[in-house]
Amino acid sequence: MTTRGALRDLVGLREFRAMWIGSTASTAGDQLAAVALSLLVFERTQSAAWTALTWSMTLFPPLISGPLLGWVADRFPRRTVMVTTAWLQAVLVGVMAIPGMPLWVMIVLLVVVLMISSPYLAAQEASLPHVLPAKRYDDGVALFGTSVDIAQMAGLAAAGFLVATTGPGVALAIDAATFVLLAILVQVSVQHRPAADPLGRKKKDDEPRGAFTLMVTEPRLRTLLGVRLLAGLAMVPEGLAVPLAASLNAVWAVGLILAIEPAANVLGVALLFRFVRDPAKRERLIGPLAILSLAPLIMFAFNPNLTWTITLLVIAGMGGAYHTPARAAWMRLLPDQYRGRAYGIGRAALRSSQGGGMALAGVVSHTIGSVTATIAGAGGIGLVLAAQATIAWRRARGRNDTKAVAI
Repeated sequence: MTTRGALRDLVGLREFRAMWIGSTASTAGDQLAAVALSLLVFERTQSAAWTALTWSMTLFPPLISGPLLGWVADRFPRRTVMVTTAWLQAVLVGVMAIPGMPLWVMIVLLVVVLMISSPYLAAQEASLPHVLPAKRYDDGVALFGTSVDIAQMAGLAAAGFLVATTGPGVALAIDAATFVLLAILVQVSVQHRPAADPLGRKKKDDEPRGAFTLMVTEPRLRTLLGVRLLAGLAMVPEGLAVPLAASLNAVWAVGLILAIEPAANVLGVALLFRFVRDPAKRERLIGPLAILSLAPLIMFAFNPNLTWTITLLVIAGMGGAYHTPARAAWMRLLPDQYRGRAYGIGRAALRSSQGGGMALAGVVSHTIGSVTATIAGAGGIGLVLAAQATIAWRRARGRNDTKAVAI
């Protein structure tokens, strides 16, 4: 993650501290709410299908709202966007917590909450380059990313116990309270800044027509997005966690397999930022680490036992640490007026690659009748693509003919 000195410097920044604490708390609260609503649906319907559908609702809305609503973070002051959306989410989740609320109303409210989270996240991400000094930007991105992973794991771990002892309503109320906390922290601590690309602003002749055009035409941005989309192949073992554990005669290890990727990623980021202090050197490691995140999966062709399965997944998960410097470099290269829209599009693309990769892996595994062969195949394809992306990134970094500007 970060060194003690860097962590102390980051926590000492009032704006960053407020956004970090609020975001971490609301992330943990979101996990409580997701589990609470799923359990509530199962209690009322006794239907596994409806329960699974409710859980899937947490995945799909951002795929739509990211590209559609990311512009809000560029067209309006970003603090205003964050505060407004946080209050809206607090109210909507609070309504969901009212006893006796009809399920269909709760599901509709959940979709709306998830939809309006996209402009908040876009505004938050686009604000970090202004909130953080340039020399601490990468450290701040790393701290944000690892804190979210830890908050998600902690929230999920606590959700079952909390819901069982207090009920779904309490968990939803806690989630609503985290949004209130987030809104207040941002309002009182984050500086107001004008909109980066206000409505009515006349574009310069040399500006690209849109964020998507910029993302696909600028070599470094295009390559960074491509290398991050390799997560769709790296996530295949998680998508096949249940049949993988069953093939190892260790169904009890499903939770362990699912927890390895985020836990190993946190460890990988911590080691990367501990031993590689220079952001430029970390950028050079994006390609090799992307390769490391996929190469171990090829070894599943040899049907490893549980111990080796865990070892391979830990190594691959640690290699996934490349996403942190890639995320930082990508946002650093984007002109400020495009950051909100680009983040929304990029996040939707990343989520789509992850969900699509896991879904496709399930179909392939069922068709060929082998979980380990499917994982190995994903690793092999990913290795080839990661090697190509490494070469492309090296070339793109050496070019100076770009319209993107560094912060």
